[in-house]
Amino acid sequence: MYKILVLNPGSTSTKVAYYEDSVNVCEQNLAVDRKVISGMKNIFDQMDLRKETIQKFLDEEHIDPKELSFIVSRGGGGGNLRAGGYIIDEALVQHCYDYNTPHASSLGPVIAYEMARQLGIPAFIYDGEGVNEFIDVALLSGFKEFPIAPGSHTLNAKAAARIGAAELGGKMEDYNIVVCHLGGGTSTSAHCKGRLIDSTSDGYSAERAGGVPFMALIGFVAGCFSGKYTHRDILKMIMGGGLMGYLGTSDLREVERRIDEGDEFSRLIFDGMVYAQAKDIGAMSTTMDMDVDAIVLTGGMAHSKRLVDALTARVGKIAPVIVAAGSHEMDALANGGIRLMNREEKYHKFGKDNSEDAYV
Repeated sequence: MYKILVLNPGSTSTKVAYYEDSVNVCEQNLAVDRKVISGMKNIFDQMDLRKETIQKFLDEEHIDPKELSFIVSRGGGGGNLRAGGYIIDEALVQHCYDYNTPHASSLGPVIAYEMARQLGIPAFIYDGEGVNEFIDVALLSGFKEFPIAPGSHTLNAKAAARIGAAELGGKMEDYNIVVCHLGGGTSTSAHCKGRLIDSTSDGYSAERAGGVPFMALIGFVAGCFSGKYTHRDILKMIMGGGLMGYLGTSDLREVERRIDEGDEFSRLIFDGMVYAQAKDIGAMSTTMDMDVDAIVLTGGMAHSKRLVDALTARVGKIAPVIVAAGSHEMDALANGGIRLMNREEKYHKFGKDNSEDAYV
């Protein structure tokens, strides 16, 4: 039996779980003091604080670190990574330190590496930040100066694709699957026989404005240079748009409450989000020539029956709709590590071309 520690750092907390094989024995979301970390200049200044909360979790749950089989973490910095597992070594840790867009998820591999080295066990990341499996044409934005940077909720999207494939009776590599991740931010991705070939976040969501349609782009660009808005103001419009921008709330339950009370404007904005997400699903279906075996809805908003029913009514003729609501990241990390340990998959080793593969 594998005894597994799973780490998933976020901006203000660290999700930690202990697994025995594929069974989540215990899990906590370990908050960190926002006032303390707000005064830190670098995310890696949080290392000691994060390690203390993880050690407290192990102590409270009576988990002996010496009995762990391996550690697996979200993260990897970012950039041009391959899908699947990477062994966490000095090169990957240095990449986490050096990557030009520091993110809290980069803390996980560094902490995992230090713990694993002390314990003499392997540590991995799985489906890390910045996975790039896009086909060449998917990188063309129409702006020579600004190519598309591959991005999606890779870890959860691939986990949802695996859930969809299992429901169809096979493996992810057997099918063409569209995954729509519905959270504060959304992304819809095309998984062609296991490869994430394209992704879009054009539709607006709970907290994101999404892509700017061409007929709105001229006005948007003019607004950027009008002097009326600062750079911060523009970013706030983008990152705080969608339901939040229109209705002042990103809580879908609150939006549904307003609709039930007869608020027609809330209904319009909700319907607009459904319409926009359905367009993203349709767009990703075309990347696989409309040969789609399943559409999987995942993320926190997929708990909403109203949203699922509305989306299914629009896209259900493309392919069967499978609901895998919520986040599956912790299970994805643990099960990915198990596949690596069982030699069902080779791990990658970080380098200039990420080309070295090996078994544990």
